[in-house]
Amino acid sequence: MTGGLNTFALSGVIGIIDSAAEQLDLAVSSKLRCVEVRADLLRSKGLTDAELMSVVRAAKAKSLSCLFTLRHADQGGTFSAEETERVALCQQAIGAGADIIDLEHGTEASTIMLREGASMILSYHNFNAMLDASELASLTQRMEQQSPAAIKVIPTGSSLDDARTMLSWVAQANGSTRRIGFSMGEAGGVSRILAPAFGSPVTYASFGAPVAPGQVDIALLLNRYKCNAMGTDTKIVAVTGDTEKQVEDYIDVQRSANTASGASTVWVGFHTNQHDWLEEHKSILKVSEICVL
Repeated sequence: MTGGLNTFALSGVIGIIDSAAEQLDLAVSSKLRCVEVRADLLRSKGLTDAELMSVVRAAKAKSLSCLFTLRHADQGGTFSAEETERVALCQQAIGAGADIIDLEHGTEASTIMLREGASMILSYHNFNAMLDASELASLTQRMEQQSPAAIKVIPTGSSLDDARTMLSWVAQANGSTRRIGFSMGEAGGVSRILAPAFGSPVTYASFGAPVAPGQVDIALLLNRYKCNAMGTDTKIVAVTGDTEKQVEDYIDVQRSANTASGASTVWVGFHTNQHDWLEEHKSILKVSEICVL
């Protein structure tokens, strides 16, 4: 983790509980340390508010750190009721044992809960576009001024450059506010995988169908990329090849050898035509070497 930052309740791969309480058992069997209770999606599946609180209590009973998220419809969620209702549910969740809540920047609910001193991820999502440098800097300043436990910025990227930008943004965290960030979309997959290596406390994954564009399968994050053990001292090796299977087969062989040796290394795949881009941004991406297949 990034030096100088206070203890944070969440770490590693965070499993998204989005359809049923039984997904908590999957989190335990996957040896996760934390889960996100997506209360808005669970409500859409028919769970009552009392049942939502039972999910929070069950997570804590299973020794899982718990993030409670009631995502607004404006930023990819399904909650569209009054903000007073959202505040009340977040307060109930904290009372039920939730370690931290997630509310969107600029909303009435986030302002109220921060005023009450709630531990919060203050979030921003853009499902349409990437932020340019000035927009990202201005947004970051406004969010950090509110002193949440962490800020989460998730734009939609269209290139590896956008993924690189978000990884660099995560690495620039300082003071007491952590940064969680990556780019959505297919091109953003590498930023989801490597976010913990740049200082993000968590990276997100669902147990079923992705709940956001470009989400990486949880088994890959845990087994191929070892994200639960990833940190800022992890060695990153880029692997380039002509086919996805060629690259994946090589990574799996190297991962097995790495597990036996105990070394902290992660191999991340790229297409051969991305080699020059990797060479140009090798330092920014903290890539120690590029393996050409």
